[in-house]
Amino acid sequence: MTLEPPAVVPEPKGTIRCPRCNAPVGPDQDWCLECGAPARTRLAQTPNWRLPVIVIAVVAILAGAGLAVAFVALTNDSTSAPATTSAPPVAAEPTAAPPPTTPPTTAAPTTTTTVPSASNPTLPTPSTPATTDKQP
Repeated sequence: MTLEPPAVVPEPKGTIRCPRCNAPVGPDQDWCLECGAPARTRLAQTPNWRLPVIVIAVVAILAGAGLAVAFVALTNDSTSAPATTSAPPVAAEPTAAPPPTTPPTTAAPTTTTTVPSASNPTLPTPSTPATTDKQP
C-alpha cells in the first residue's frame, strides 16, 4: 500500500461532466455513456395539448347546443292540428243570421223531361229548381 494519491489523468480538451452522474463526457459525445442522460443536448418538453383540446371540445359542445336550439326554434310548430274526437260537438245557442246584403233572386222553376228510349226505359221526372234563402 502506498499513501500516494491516485494519478490524475488529464481529460482531453472539451470534456465535460455529466449533469446527472458527474461522469466524464467526451467532446464528441452528446449523451452520457454511464447513465444515458443528455449531456450536450437539451430536450424540449413535449407540448401540453390538454388545454387546446379542452378549449376545442367546449367550443364544439357550445356550437352543437346552439345548433340544436336553433333547429328546435325553427321547426317548432306552434299551430297543431285540431284533435279529432268521436263525440259530436256541443251545439251552442243559435245566433241570428245577419241580414243578407243583396236581395235574393228567385229563379223561375224549370222542368226537364226525358224521353224514354230503348236503352233507357225510365219515366220522365220533373227536376226541382234550386231554392235560395226564403224570407218570411
